[in-house]
Amino acid sequence: MKEAVHATRVQLDYAAVLGFTSTIGMVLIALGYLVYISGMLPSAVPATEVAAHWHLKASEFHKVVQMPSGWNWLGELGRGDVLSYASILYLASATILCLSWIVPSFIREKNRIYTAITIFQVLVLLFAAAGIVSGGH
Repeated sequence: MKEAVHATRVQLDYAAVLGFTSTIGMVLIALGYLVYISGMLPSAVPATEVAAHWHLKASEFHKVVQMPSGWNWLGELGRGDVLSYASILYLASATILCLSWIVPSFIREKNRIYTAITIFQVLVLLFAAAGIVSGGH
């Protein structure tokens, strides 16, 4: 007879947040894409010209299309291509949101090791996203 496997409260909490954030993320990606390809907002690179720039390195691309680098894209959220990019970044941040959400659950369970590991994971991901920690690239 097969033994039933049950999820813990923390796993269910993580899954609930992941389900919510990923659903919102997919909707935002679809909307961002539609805004971009429809031309509702001006773009640094029109959708019809994207393929012409695929061969460029990121540093060259930013110079050719006058696109800000680093976190400077936040000031360009009125552009269709940047809005589409922001929706992808939101979805990529879902892991940080999920891990942050379960920290209180670990604290309530008095699970110090998992609390510390989870906080450390969140910090590493935040530092990497901010460009403080990188793999040498």
